Amino acid sequence: MSRALKFLMFIYFVVFLTTGTFMVLIVNADESSAPWIGLLARNHGIVFVWHLACWMTMGMFSNYYWDLFNMGKGLDSVQVERIVLPLLVSPIVFYPTYNLWLSSSSQSYILFEVIAFQSGFFWQALFTKAKPIDQATAIPWSVNNGGGRSAQAKSASSPTPMG
Repeated sequence: MSRALKFLMFIYFVVFLTTGTFMVLIVNADESSAPWIGLLARNHGIVFVWHLACWMTMGMFSNYYWDLFNMGKGLDSVQVERIVLPLLVSPIVFYPTYNLWLSSSSQSYILFEVIAFQSGFFWQALFTKAKPIDQATAIPWSVNNGGGRSAQAKSASSPTPMG
């Protein structure tokens, strides 16, 4: 494993543990808490979003290591390029989890942490099914597709030459 990857993993775990510790302090804060804990409690949304992002990233890394170990390879086979791809799509994967948290009235933080991890772990399910539409595919509600209802109706109503 390269030195840069080890350094990035160190930074990730520091952010993960720091935001997790802050969340514990926020949940247990009361009026007699230190002023900086009160400041964290007032801005708990920012801390929790970072913590959810860490959970989602952990899910993405877990998926990568799961695939790696299922192929019979070890940690020495880690490729930074293969880890960068999930990180590039992470905002797209994170956005539904973030919106779910914003629209929820639940005070259960662990529920959203599990959802964020699961979203990260199954990030590939979104992108393996997403592919360009073939030209032969007829989508009736699209413009100028050449194979929609109007083209099918024209071909059915036009007489065939009998000869």
